[in-house]
Amino acid sequence: MKHNEKKEFEGKELEIALQEAEDYFGLPREKLAYRIVKEKSSLFGRQRKIVIEAWARDETQEEDLKRFLEALREKLELQGEFRCRDLRTGMLEVDYTGEDYYVFTENHGELLNALQYLLNKIFPYIGKKIITDTHHYRRHRENYLRRLARKVAERVRETGEEELLFPMEPNERRIVHTVVNSMEGVASESQGEGPIKRIRVYKLRDD
Repeated sequence: MKHNEKKEFEGKELEIALQEAEDYFGLPREKLAYRIVKEKSSLFGRQRKIVIEAWARDETQEEDLKRFLEALREKLELQGEFRCRDLRTGMLEVDYTGEDYYVFTENHGELLNALQYLLNKIFPYIGKKIITDTHHYRRHRENYLRRLARKVAERVRETGEEELLFPMEPNERRIVHTVVNSMEGVASESQGEGPIKRIRVYKLRDD
């Protein structure tokens, strides 16, 4: 096995692909990291094949991340703890659990988003995108943004007056753009510089 080697494996289901990776690297599941490359399904939606990319987990690198998070927790005098886990998509989730979680969700999750941006800048060598979350905030936030996008788009379509939404990070903007651009008669575009931008929702002209 080569150091830091990444290799693709496939199977009819995820479990089979992971078993192939275990056999190849000679490592147990908990010492492997992976991401799903593609899933192919039959005409009737029955999955035929899944392809993953797997590699040996570098425990030293992730220990660096955990030490950083513990130092941050002490610096901010937080009462809970940070937990790291691999997601099925191959990303690494950093989840904060604690009664004082609200410090991360205030101002539209400003601190949570800032922490996510910072961790990805400091630890790119981990080889996985880091996603931060707390008390399922991301899921609730996505549902809220979908409702907001639809409501604003419907209002813009009815009044003809464009609207400018509050600043959002890339993942949130992607959710809004997807909803707005799935609706007839309206469109959206990002405005501003840097990773945090606002979204303009406007009515399309009738040709």
